[in-house]
Amino acid sequence: MPPFLLTLLGSLVSNNLPQVAQAVVNKGLGYVEDKLGIKIDPTGDGMLTPDQITQIRLAAIKHEEFQVEQDNKNTADARDMQKVALQQADVFSKRFIYYLAAFWCIASTAYIYMITFYAIPPASVRYSDTILGFLLGTVISLILNFFFGSSKSSEVKSEQLMQVQQAIAQSNGSK
Repeated sequence: MPPFLLTLLGSLVSNNLPQVAQAVVNKGLGYVEDKLGIKIDPTGDGMLTPDQITQIRLAAIKHEEFQVEQDNKNTADARDMQKVALQQADVFSKRFIYYLAAFWCIASTAYIYMITFYAIPPASVRYSDTILGFLLGTVISLILNFFFGSSKSSEVKSEQLMQVQQAIAQSNGSK
């Protein structure tokens, strides 16, 4: 890894931007610059100025907001599809989403109960952990998000984005 990239990663992490640093490691600097829409290190030495850090932070928040909006749009599309299904005469079609959610809730609860109270063979521990992570992180969270809406973190991120934008506008106005 080039020395300037190590300096850049250290600068990102020390400025509380570990997700951006991880994306640089995983996908490359060019990919991250394309996704954020800014040049992260125009000087090439890896050192970031406070203005660059603010720009990166704002771009990262905007990108994360975009991702949340896409997730919310997907959920809204699924809800709209359910509204159409409720207008059908077929009872199974009307209730399918509830059957599916009930199945996954029961299956997840049963799985969690079994891996908690029954012995797991040592060779299967990694598989059971992976399945548990999938159930908790994906299946259950999607069901809760579908029926009860997005989390509070989306609202908090929107407020943070507004605060950063206001701070940048104030700093540009005072220059």
